[in-house]
Amino acid sequence: MKTIKSWGPLLAAIAVFSLVGNYAQAATVTDCGTDVCFTYDNSTRLGTATIVQNAIFFTPTNFKIRSRNGAGLRTRSVTLNIAIDVINPEFSMSQFFLEEEGDYGMDGESTSVGADGMLAITSATKTCTNTVNPLFPGMPCRASNIFTAGDLSAQNTLTDWSASTFIDLADNPDWNSDSSVVMTLQNNLYASSFENGELAFIQKKYAGVGIRVMPEVPVPAAVWLMGSALGVLGMIRRRRAK
Repeated sequence: MKTIKSWGPLLAAIAVFSLVGNYAQAATVTDCGTDVCFTYDNSTRLGTATIVQNAIFFTPTNFKIRSRNGAGLRTRSVTLNIAIDVINPEFSMSQFFLEEEGDYGMDGESTSVGADGMLAITSATKTCTNTVNPLFPGMPCRASNIFTAGDLSAQNTLTDWSASTFIDLADNPDWNSDSSVVMTLQNNLYASSFENGELAFIQKKYAGVGIRVMPEVPVPAAVWLMGSALGVLGMIRRRRAK
């Protein structure tokens, strides 16, 4: 494993200043939790984040797509880069947990909806062995997972959906933990209708995206911390419902 200093600022700059979707101007903000700071663009459809301890949550109000009266397949996508930097010298990032939630509705035999995306973590400080291309052995460490809401098939009723994924840096022996990373979050929504009079829609709603950044701890404690992140999500949902 090697430590790289020259790529860190470059990766952070890419994360901070990338334009997302069709938005012409990025509004870059930095919000800090207990042990880490998050730098991101708050002008996307995910909106402005809420920071709770070392977790970051988005509560989108306009991230939705619909298809009606045979409009065919319609899609909506958002990709957001978030630079995450440790501010507590005794803290080390090692695990990232993502949960997304929303709801959907369909009315019509040919209608369909879907939600999926990708969570990726790229190191701004460390390189790992490149197993894909041996000509580039010292690329920044990176891990990614595809997530999906699964089969969404309920008709004629408003129905909740959820999706989640988990990344553990310790799965890569060259990586294990980090003090500065770029997190990439890609979100895709799909809705389709092919007959007149049909309607399909899907959206992300409050507490739609939550990422829990955990310290490097033994497995039982890591499991407990993951449960705590889900508890925070539930607390926010209950608060919004009142």
